[in-house]
Amino acid sequence: MGVHKVMDHKDKLGLLEFMTGGELPCRILVLEKTDYLPALRQMFPQGELWCTLAEGEGAAEPEFAGLDVQWCHVDYLAQRLPLQEKYYDYILGEDCLENAANPQDIASGLGLYLKDTGYLLLSFLNIRYWRVIQNLMEGHFYYLCSRIFARAEMNSLLAASFYKDVRLLPVRGEEPPEGLIEGLEAAGFENIGDELQVERWLLQAAKSTPEIMELKRMYTPQLRARLAVLLRRLEYGIVHGIDGEDNLFELWELCGRELVFPAYLASFIREAVIHINDLLWQLSPWRLDREKQDFWSELLVELSEAYEDSGDRYLVEGWQQGCPEPAYAEQPGELASPLPEGSRIAFITCVNNEAMYQEAVLYLRQLHLPPGLEAEFIPVRGAASMCRGYNLGAAQTRAGCKVYLHQDTLIVNKNFVFDLLRIFADKTVGALGVIGARQLPASGVWWDAMRTYGRVLHACEPECVVETACMEPPAPWIEAEAVDGLLVAVQTDVPWREELFDGWHFYEISMCKELQRRGYKVVIPHQQRFWCIHAPKEKPLAPAYKVFQKRFLREYGGELQPEIQ
Repeated sequence: MGVHKVMDHKDKLGLLEFMTGGELPCRILVLEKTDYLPALRQMFPQGELWCTLAEGEGAAEPEFAGLDVQWCHVDYLAQRLPLQEKYYDYILGEDCLENAANPQDIASGLGLYLKDTGYLLLSFLNIRYWRVIQNLMEGHFYYLCSRIFARAEMNSLLAASFYKDVRLLPVRGEEPPEGLIEGLEAAGFENIGDELQVERWLLQAAKSTPEIMELKRMYTPQLRARLAVLLRRLEYGIVHGIDGEDNLFELWELCGRELVFPAYLASFIREAVIHINDLLWQLSPWRLDREKQDFWSELLVELSEAYEDSGDRYLVEGWQQGCPEPAYAEQPGELASPLPEGSRIAFITCVNNEAMYQEAVLYLRQLHLPPGLEAEFIPVRGAASMCRGYNLGAAQTRAGCKVYLHQDTLIVNKNFVFDLLRIFADKTVGALGVIGARQLPASGVWWDAMRTYGRVLHACEPECVVETACMEPPAPWIEAEAVDGLLVAVQTDVPWREELFDGWHFYEISMCKELQRRGYKVVIPHQQRFWCIHAPKEKPLAPAYKVFQKRFLREYGGELQPEIQ
């Protein structure tokens, strides 16, 4: 999070400080604050200007004549914007969260309309401003109908709304009475960067970090998505693709056809790959191929520079002399006791995206299986709800172990089945998930819990893999009250509550509670390396989420013992 120069409280149109004008045809959406429009037209003579108004004529006002503004009469706090998604370079929303019932919904919702390289510009009142604190000391709080935020709170809100880079510009308020700031500091109020004298913050929030934004600007989304798919397959030791194609050869062809040069590929790998050594193991045949030797050598040099600030730099440089064994090649060992011949494990998935599901199955087919165990892959298409789909899938198999997973979940731990069966040797364990909550909070939302455990890799966009790591369970597992639905493995047949959860939310938390009602444990395993990659699209929580949250609390709320009330 960066901080720019300090502005005076008398400055107007402060959000323009984040913008550099020019002849580019930038697309700019302004929320309500029409004062910005004349200045924006002057800064961007070739730009497209849009403005939302909850009420008022807009275009009929004489000061806007000739500005060529597209008007949209809608209340952005109450209605979905009838505008094109992923269209705007900038959205200006001065004070746009002050009157929002759910600021995170508004912030994440606005992000839908930004390009991948776009910026949200907004401002907010600083709750740590000296005058606010002084009023509180005198028994007054004048913000009953609006919200004010602390800088840290806003940063967390934007991170939860899928913004990756936030830059702040402080706006100073009036000078405080003599000695007040010193008194507040003596009372324990931190004043880093004179924050107690900041009346409001202006901020710029981007959907990508600067490094990833540069990657996005150079090639099409389709090429970047394919590049990510191929690199990920190679990173996890998948040599052949869905149709049997050689992934390494296709990567080489793609780089040649689309002129993907070594410096770009190195930057892409730096952001999209977790295990650089494992990827280099798969790329290493290039060093022996006369046609590819120069590309390989230059790639190693560029990777060394890309990993300059990381310990992985030494792994890259080590490839000039040797070839370390990839971690995914680790063998699973043996189970404590052999499985009966004809044993089965079923992988059950609700499917509405065939390409995504086929990619998930490609990874499932790479898993090591113990002798005597057969894997079944059961897609359920057109399900009315997750619970309904999972019940339909369960009815199609007699497998003793069932793994319910999202179509966008890739199991990258090749020893997953062995690890799972070792934990399921304890018959008191009813279900396993890779991330969740030790105890649910009163809201029933697992990620709001005081103690969350487990880990998963998130690949919400091709150019970036994010490590979502909570507390690490002790080996081999820790008992939890709830796990996330990206993967839920069970070894006992308990029906999914489709009569209650006839949608796409809280189905997995319900299953956890149903198992616990029957005396079974739900656990989260210790993961030496991440077991799964989850690749969902970033989007705001659907309005239906609250509906199912209420249903969950009506059914199970009396059984919760939250650590946070």
